Amino acid sequence: MVHMTCRRARRAGRAPTGPVRAGRALPAVLALLLSLPAVQPAGAAAARGTAGPPRGSAHVAREVKAGERMLDLAVSSPSTGAPVTWVRLLLPRHWSKDTPRTWPVLWLLHGGNGNHKDWTGNTHVEELTAGRDVMVVMPETSNCSGYSDWWNYGKGGAPAWETYLLDEVGPLLEKGYRAGTSRAVAGLSMGGLGALKLTAAHPGTFRAAASYSGAVNPLYASPDGGFSGPDAVKAGGLSCLTDWKRLWGEPGYPFDTTDPTDLRQQHIWKRNSPLHQAARLARTPLYVSYGNGSASGTGWKWGDPPPSAARCVNPPAHGPEAVERTVYGMNEQLRARLAELRIPATVCAHEGTHTWPYWERELVASFPMLMGALGVA
Repeated sequence: MVHMTCRRARRAGRAPTGPVRAGRALPAVLALLLSLPAVQPAGAAAARGTAGPPRGSAHVAREVKAGERMLDLAVSSPSTGAPVTWVRLLLPRHWSKDTPRTWPVLWLLHGGNGNHKDWTGNTHVEELTAGRDVMVVMPETSNCSGYSDWWNYGKGGAPAWETYLLDEVGPLLEKGYRAGTSRAVAGLSMGGLGALKLTAAHPGTFRAAASYSGAVNPLYASPDGGFSGPDAVKAGGLSCLTDWKRLWGEPGYPFDTTDPTDLRQQHIWKRNSPLHQAARLARTPLYVSYGNGSASGTGWKWGDPPPSAARCVNPPAHGPEAVERTVYGMNEQLRARLAELRIPATVCAHEGTHTWPYWERELVASFPMLMGALGVA
């Protein structure tokens, strides 16, 4: 899933005061919906039987100081297929490359059509983390990365976003920027899928995970004539000007064929689905929030007391905004599956649309859980 918002709404010291949205046409909505995520440890491509990109050559090509606590890193890696890909860091107080200590890390993942600047450009994450002994890592991927090592018709190779993030960016930060091995992860839309998927794929890598409007079931079939998960992936290929089948292949029945035995590459889709991998989320603190597609206003703004649990009203999915309606259906399925497996999770189903004001509110609401899991006061 990709988010559908204007990314530059903030930065004069204030977050956006109302819903910010772009792309109103259905094709744009679908393209934005595409970005679906995942991440894996060393040897991930080999474990799947695909040829991975050359290893060991990822390096920081350039550093740019973007603010008092903000450092942007241009990372060069054959895994991405791009000359450089950016990683934004929010550095903790007293940070230094030369200090012997390390800091716990909060990864924040962007949605489709996003980049490494989104979280600092649309929320008060700088202020939220000021004075906290935590490093915030905000990596850039692509509009349709899926946070995955792409299938590429069974050939593997670039782009290999899972390998890049966990096998390359993580170690680079630990080696050269004093990142520790205590990690939590959160993301919105495509990044929400990524946060839960990579947590499920690698139990113990992240001590807590949060998803805000996450695309948590790529195989979601709309029950009411709306668009389904595979529709979003197909349209996402358009946003990247690439063949959508390169990501995970074809989902098979019931999306591509009427033959129930024709599942094509559906096993790859399931491997990248938090819903289908939900059992692997056990023993990890989870936070899951999503709206119903109704633009009712957040009832909260930066500077207010922490959001009240009264916002989590479990509304019916009757709102007119198509993206969050699909997100709602996906997350209702995940909620039921977690309950079936007796896996504890903090779940907030609220009125709202696929926009930044809601995501900032939910970041603030989940922040105590994320910091608690990292042992940050």
